[in-house]
Amino acid sequence: MKTQYKWAIAASSVLLIGFVSVQQTGALWRDSVESPGGATITAGLLDISAGTSGVKQFNLAGFKLENKGPGDSIQMPLPVINSGNVQMSYLLDDVALNSATPPPLTLRVAKVTTEAACTATGNVGTELYNGPMDGAAFTAQLVPAGQMQVLCLRATLGSAAAAAQTSDATFTFAASSVSQ
Repeated sequence: MKTQYKWAIAASSVLLIGFVSVQQTGALWRDSVESPGGATITAGLLDISAGTSGVKQFNLAGFKLENKGPGDSIQMPLPVINSGNVQMSYLLDDVALNSATPPPLTLRVAKVTTEAACTATGNVGTELYNGPMDGAAFTAQLVPAGQMQVLCLRATLGSAAAAAQTSDATFTFAASSVSQ
């Protein structure tokens, strides 16, 4: 009987220590801060799309300079859609040419009013970037919730391009919500 009594005391001591330690560490997870001035916190949905509404990836398969010579270019629209319910800020973060010796390419990116305004040739729209394609980037652009902005992309093959040079490009965009 005394052995069972010792085990009961030992078990209750372990439970008491466990309970006290849980109570003590529970306070480390609690915190509160009041917002001065009665600020309001608003949550929203940020959703950037390219192409048709709701599409998360856009294939630029038609954006090619196949069988072209130095100085030739191609120009096509890229609609950027804010399909969320908060204002969006987005930017072209980087363009990487994916080959060991890519051809010399320049990129011009301009904002145009519609996809039709991005004609096959010409310096149309408000220029956001004009320079080497590899490493291309432009500063943040704002798009209101439920709206879109159309970019006009133009790639031009440089004069020093060799006959067998090829590359594909990865365009990286970043987006974040903006309080209004």
